[in-house]
Amino acid sequence: MRWDGKHLNNTKIIHSLKLISICLSFFMLFCGIAQPGKVVLQEDFEKESLNEVVNNWSREGYKSIEAMSLVEDVPEGSTGTHSLMITYTPNVDEGGHLFKTFPEGYDSLFVRFYVKFLTRGSLHHFVKLGGYGDLKPYPKGGAGDRPKGDDSFVTGIEQAGGLWNWLFYTYWMNMRKSPSNKYWGNVFVSKEPKEIPKGEWICVEFMVKMNNPVTESNGEMAFWIDGEKILQVGKGFPNGVWTWGKFEEDPDGDPFEGFQWRSDEKLKINFFWLDFYVTKGDQKEMVLIDDIIASTSYIGPLK
Repeated sequence: MRWDGKHLNNTKIIHSLKLISICLSFFMLFCGIAQPGKVVLQEDFEKESLNEVVNNWSREGYKSIEAMSLVEDVPEGSTGTHSLMITYTPNVDEGGHLFKTFPEGYDSLFVRFYVKFLTRGSLHHFVKLGGYGDLKPYPKGGAGDRPKGDDSFVTGIEQAGGLWNWLFYTYWMNMRKSPSNKYWGNVFVSKEPKEIPKGEWICVEFMVKMNNPVTESNGEMAFWIDGEKILQVGKGFPNGVWTWGKFEEDPDGDPFEGFQWRSDEKLKINFFWLDFYVTKGDQKEMVLIDDIIASTSYIGPLK
């Protein structure tokens, strides 16, 4: 082959593209994205005001912006200087939330965020990922009702009712009833629960994978704390025991049947709900949130 100027230029271009790709990979690793995927949401709260922060979220979906503030406290490895504080004040508000929609929808999504609980009093609900068949720019109700398979599903990474251990709180079409004959969110607990410390930054990541085809129960969910996988639930794993709407991991129990999140392929993961919802606390409750990323692949802690 004759190496003329054209071939030489093409070779330089290829080498340049490879170099750019390598640099991009290192940049993503530096920002905490361990395996490059499509990033669909990134929020580090490095804005001049809360109004600018809200512009990155649904303008109709936030609640109690007056309960939020930007403070100078960030997790180790963060490249910024600010995080979001949400404060619950008794008889004034119920905490606050931000809401983000993904109209294109996804069959699998990972969300990583950092949290520091400045108090550990009362917390009703926390951060959620899910899908609405009729997507709106704000969260909907549905407590106590079982989804039909084409209308909605939602799962939240939460604390265990005053015990302050991490768990999943989940609504889907094949969920179990409560003793009161209502469909309150089903709870999924690891055999070795991970405690939520007070006053420490924690890296939380959770994932949802939709069932495909929609007639199968091969959907999954999992969560990691500080890069350690605490619980993964899918078809055939883990073994556990159901007690009404509570599934506890137990090696002597039966394999989990899997998630049929949907019966209609149009239902996809299309919202993220950053929720600090307090309803019965008699004192102020405060939490810090920072460095949120939603991606189509695992993200991991900040490097």
